[in-house]
Amino acid sequence: MHPNFPGSGSRGASLAARPCCLLLIVALLAAWPGLSTARDSATPSPPAVVTVQQVLDGLTLRDGWKFRAGDERLWADPAFDDSGWQQVRLPHRWYPGPDAGPEAGFGWYRLRISLALADGAQREQLGHLGLQLGTVLSAYELYAGGERVGGVGVLPPAAKPAIDYGRQRILDIPVSAISADGELVLALRVWGGSETLTTRWGAGPYRGDVRLGRFENLLIARVIAEMPGLLIGFIYLVFGAYHLYLYSRNRHLEGFLWFGLTALAIGIYSLVLNGWRYYLGWEFLTFKKIEFGVVYVVPALALQTVWSLLDAPVGRCLRLYQFTFVAMALVCVLIPGLDIHVLTLGPWQVWTLPALGLTSWLIVRKARDGHDEARTIFIGGTIFIVACLHDILSDQFRLGATRMIPWGFLAFLLSMAVSLGNRFTAMINRLEEEVTERTAELSEANRQLSEAARIDPLTGLYNRRGFTEAGEAEIQRVFRSGRSFCVVLADIDHFKSINDRHGHACGDHVLARVAAKLRDSVRDVDRVARWGGEEFILLLPETDGDGAAVLAEKLRVLVEENMFQCEGGRLQVTMTFGVSAFRKGESLDSCIDRADRALYQGKDEGRNRVMVGSYRGLTLIT
Repeated sequence: MHPNFPGSGSRGASLAARPCCLLLIVALLAAWPGLSTARDSATPSPPAVVTVQQVLDGLTLRDGWKFRAGDERLWADPAFDDSGWQQVRLPHRWYPGPDAGPEAGFGWYRLRISLALADGAQREQLGHLGLQLGTVLSAYELYAGGERVGGVGVLPPAAKPAIDYGRQRILDIPVSAISADGELVLALRVWGGSETLTTRWGAGPYRGDVRLGRFENLLIARVIAEMPGLLIGFIYLVFGAYHLYLYSRNRHLEGFLWFGLTALAIGIYSLVLNGWRYYLGWEFLTFKKIEFGVVYVVPALALQTVWSLLDAPVGRCLRLYQFTFVAMALVCVLIPGLDIHVLTLGPWQVWTLPALGLTSWLIVRKARDGHDEARTIFIGGTIFIVACLHDILSDQFRLGATRMIPWGFLAFLLSMAVSLGNRFTAMINRLEEEVTERTAELSEANRQLSEAARIDPLTGLYNRRGFTEAGEAEIQRVFRSGRSFCVVLADIDHFKSINDRHGHACGDHVLARVAAKLRDSVRDVDRVARWGGEEFILLLPETDGDGAAVLAEKLRVLVEENMFQCEGGRLQVTMTFGVSAFRKGESLDSCIDRADRALYQGKDEGRNRVMVGSYRGLTLIT
């Protein structure tokens, strides 16, 4: 008898009445065949006489057993007449009555097997026999041919009786236990444990087959049978540890935290139920404290997992409901003995039913609303809830069906893993999209910063850096197209006197207005830049010296005829221009230097004029 762990849910069973009723019907249908399977699908009872080969191949011993409650050591004697005993079929469980007397909790099972021994050689083949017993409530001794061959637990009247109903052993049957005429009498002495245990759970071999066969074959089969449970337990632990690791790397993944803790709890639960646990050498009660303590707290963890995954708020009622499971786990762990487990298991199972119903309701509602995680975990969650109901009903109605919860949780674990994987992938995708957007924004910001670094803030024209980049690019174009360009350098005449007489604000206004006039009077392909102070420079693609000189003269006249309005009155401004044509093989600086020398020659000759600089000298246009 092992506790079952439920799914998850909250608030009120009435909200989930329809899904809960449907799951209840499915669980009943799943649990009921377990009873018929245990009763009807067994191999036929051993014939009156069985061959040695049948025994060596393995023989399931379900029918032909005789049972009697009580305790007499002579019942182990092969010669004892048990014809008056009750005939039963294993698995079998009995419940001692309140007036059973001092022998309450004890019972004996006997079975006679007749072997057809042809000769002594066949008898020698039976020297490696073993008997595999299922789980027995709660301790037992096995006698073969009147000899005690082993058992599980410690039976009274020992000083410290001990039970161990979870252990399945394979006991060696000595050849001496077989009589000369080939009869083997098996006698199983069973003790159910405390009165609380036997009253609630009964006593006897309640689960698993009794098999007689080669000892090594039975041992190998048992090891193989334990491997899936051991593997599943470790898978749960790995899943749990991995999701906790993911949470440690990103504390926003709250669903990963609760799923990881739930998977670890189920992994521990699976491992303490596995037969390999006995290699640890711990006491049976220690295993049971761990088992009940872990499984009792699983509903609280599962509730938090599902609610977190489905983005549902955890209210006070749900939080209180979770706390009750934690409190029950603490009670089972802290109170000594096993009776507290027996007394709380039934109420705990019933207390999980609202959680199962509400969880199914929440998953269905969220799935209908289009929640991606709810759709993903719907199938796994349904399988898990049905498995929980199946095992709870099996315990409540004592059906003895096969445990389905470990497999149900495996289905739930896989669906949760897929859902969390989808959520993690979606987060990564959103992160990549955000990175792409931020990268684009950063690139745009860098472009704007780069553009701003090439723009004069006062005039809005290119500054020296911007003009230089444009000039270098134009030189590359000249080498491809063969069409040259011109540079025009312009300077506002007597600009210092404007600042001195009218102030720097007026000077800035003049600079801005002159820049606008220049920019608006050239082609779109031309570049106008503020070269520094009151100097401006123009880049005129595909323009020869004569064309540049004509444009410069046009600009000179435009500026001269324009009246600039300042706070101190209206001003007339003139400009001097220096023009130079780019020649292949020279640098941009060389071309600008010739325009600069032409500009200063114009300044020296009276200002307000256009000078063209060339390799041959300077030419005055105006």
